[in-house]
Amino acid sequence: MAAVCGTSGIASLFSRAAFAAESDIADGQTVRFDFSVLQSMANDLAQKPWGGEPRALPNTLANLTPQAYNSIQYDAAHSLWNNIEGRKLDVQFFHVGMGFRRRVRMFSLDASTHQAREIHFRPELFKYNDAGVDTRQLEGQTDLGFAGFRAFKAPELARRDIVSFLGASYFRAVDDTYQYGLSARGLAIDTYTDSKEEFPDFTAFWFETAKPGDTTFTVYALLDSPSVTGAYKFVIHCEESQVIMDVENHIYARKDIKQLGIAPMTSMFSCGNNERRMCDTIHPQIHDSDRPGHVAGQWRMDLPSAE
Repeated sequence: MAAVCGTSGIASLFSRAAFAAESDIADGQTVRFDFSVLQSMANDLAQKPWGGEPRALPNTLANLTPQAYNSIQYDAAHSLWNNIEGRKLDVQFFHVGMGFRRRVRMFSLDASTHQAREIHFRPELFKYNDAGVDTRQLEGQTDLGFAGFRAFKAPELARRDIVSFLGASYFRAVDDTYQYGLSARGLAIDTYTDSKEEFPDFTAFWFETAKPGDTTFTVYALLDSPSVTGAYKFVIHCEESQVIMDVENHIYARKDIKQLGIAPMTSMFSCGNNERRMCDTIHPQIHDSDRPGHVAGQWRMDLPSAE
């Protein structure tokens, strides 16, 4: 049994779990999978040393600028559930590159038969536009994986995403105006101790195939880090004016942990237009979250006195 790492993808562990062909893009071997299998995988993995840092990317991806990376678009014609008529949900994948070096494996799951198949990377799944990527370096690299995924709902299929999982164990959802705010994380480890903070990674996702008319979908995730592994189940309700996630997780420790955050939230704030200090940039505001607020509550902002 192999440990998770950026290159191995825990091949021997995945030989006991995987997928079925209700997606046009799933091309891996069919293998049985359910949440109990994932929990066993995570438990077994915790008995092995962490596999280490991700492998180096091809130069054409490793050297991408943010602007070039953002110009790479997933081809909506190859979306996960593009072949399902009457669908109200769909999923697209993020390309690896720039700072997103960790290989993330994706699987399509038939929940009725508990069979799953892997979705392997291939360049034709993406539109590279003016990113300057040399796709010749990517040919045949089916194990390159993906960086993450995002979900869409009707009537904005393929246009405006409502859920995003990208980087480490970060995930987030939009509000009723399609705006993202702060992000959640699968786990936080040693956030403010005398040791370096540890950022676990989601290294694989399994997507239960959505049926026509569904507005809720389920995705499973394997988490891995030097200190822990984890099995996660996300039931994501894409309602008309909000997104609600029910999250179940099972954590397996490799070693003692000083500080553990089970449901952490993360945001960023540099400056905003309600401050006396102006941002030293053309942008009047630089932040993910403008201010804290509570549903069914009241808030106010007290700025410090100039005296």
